[in-house]
Amino acid sequence: MTAALLALALLHESGVSSSRMELRGNELRVTFTFSLDDVAGLARLDADRNGIVDADEWKRVLPAIFTYIGDHFRIDGCRSEGDLNALPNAGAPVNLSVRYVSAQPLDLLKIRCDLFREHGGNPRHIAELPGGDTIVFDAARPEAQRPIAPSKPRWPWFAAAAVAVLGAIAWLSKFR
Repeated sequence: MTAALLALALLHESGVSSSRMELRGNELRVTFTFSLDDVAGLARLDADRNGIVDADEWKRVLPAIFTYIGDHFRIDGCRSEGDLNALPNAGAPVNLSVRYVSAQPLDLLKIRCDLFREHGGNPRHIAELPGGDTIVFDAARPEAQRPIAPSKPRWPWFAAAAVAVLGAIAWLSKFR
């Protein structure tokens, strides 16, 4: 949640992007959020210059954008595949979905991120890992390694509370 708030606070600035990762078996589904300005620096989005990036224009540029993302946000042992069927909305921010597929079970992530470095300035990327940990990538920290933490289960707390309530009911029933 903290990463999401930080990302929202910073996304008005070009050069600040974010991602959220979900683990699904041997793959990570990563949803990237970019400013429209940053994406426009990668490809000519509004080819007909009508002020709107329509579905056909997205379909034309998405393969190149997904190649760029795969080359500049790398996860060791994984290949990246952009989702060409999920087109971004017409406005900003731009959300793009990429799968990182591994032949092996994923238990450790080694990520290298140099998104938008060629544009100058101080680009930063905020990555939220499965389980909620976050990493901020910038010029001083282009790579990081973390174990994959499973999502925090909610049922153990509920089960403990249910046992406590049942125990209290059993104890109170002795006094009837």
